Amino acid sequence: MQHQLAKWADADIVVYIGCGERGNEMTDVLNEFPELKDPKTGKSLMERTVLIANTSDMPVAAREASIYTGITIAEYFRDMGYSVALMADSTSRWAEALREMSGRLEEMPGEEGYPAYLGSRLAQFYERAGRVISLGSDNREGALSVIGAVSPAGGDISEPVTQATLRIVKVFWSLDADLAYKRHFPAINWLTSYSLYVDTMEKWFNAEVESDWTELRARLMRLLQEESELNEIVQLVGMDALSAPDRLKLEAARSIREDFLHQNAFHEIDTFTSLTKQHMLMKLILAYFDQSGEALNQGVNIERLVNLPVREAIGRFKYTEEADLNKVYADVIGTLESEINSELSRKEDF
Repeated sequence: MQHQLAKWADADIVVYIGCGERGNEMTDVLNEFPELKDPKTGKSLMERTVLIANTSDMPVAAREASIYTGITIAEYFRDMGYSVALMADSTSRWAEALREMSGRLEEMPGEEGYPAYLGSRLAQFYERAGRVISLGSDNREGALSVIGAVSPAGGDISEPVTQATLRIVKVFWSLDADLAYKRHFPAINWLTSYSLYVDTMEKWFNAEVESDWTELRARLMRLLQEESELNEIVQLVGMDALSAPDRLKLEAARSIREDFLHQNAFHEIDTFTSLTKQHMLMKLILAYFDQSGEALNQGVNIERLVNLPVREAIGRFKYTEEADLNKVYADVIGTLESEINSELSRKEDF
């Protein structure tokens, strides 16, 4: 995921901090980043990347310093007018170094042995991000975005580092091991992740992409939440106990998960999806759900609606070239309407 962020983020400079990582993981980064092709220039991504390597066998003082070194370098480039993306992996290891140094200094321990000033240190780090107009010129504007990885022991997000981080940042991507085992990537749990920037960004998305972007996004999220509730019923009494409209909701939610949220980083087209394509895909999934719902109300069998051939075309829309989006979208919508009408006429024949 960090590779994809580094590759596709709208940033001029990437600063990657490997804080307390295993030596072989840092070796992988050093080997793989030069092989990543920068989509902007066509050259190696390493040419605009700064790596701060701090392996787990290095002194704890170096581990604490690595975070500050990385963000100071990032601020240096930001003040030159560049847009900088900084990735810190992981702040949990950095907090462990703080705890160890605090213990050696015989300071009063806080929760789970972390120093009492853990929250303020994390805040000082994250609040160095932002967009600025640099001194010396009104035209020199730079930006620094910080992406911090937190790796709590045993996945327990109630521990102090995670909670202190969540109190500061406004976006949380919850990586789910179960999704990774199911080969669903990126393995971001859509129910526990959130962004507090939705209301702020709503006007931009509606103005720059399409006026119904926020409405479509809200409908997709609602379907995913309803799917979670219905899955609990399915596990208790089985799929046969669900009504036909609920079955349709499950199928639409499955399409959202597999066709919209699932992304193949190694596919030459699916590795990056424009906002226009995302909007069209949302409309296709909801068009299937809405038209199937109307057909269901008119007596069409749910099994036939679930097995419509057009569903494969909807799933393959994400592999469409940007230049062909409008043509393929019109074809899929036409096919959907044709197949729904065919099912309606077939029902009348019976």
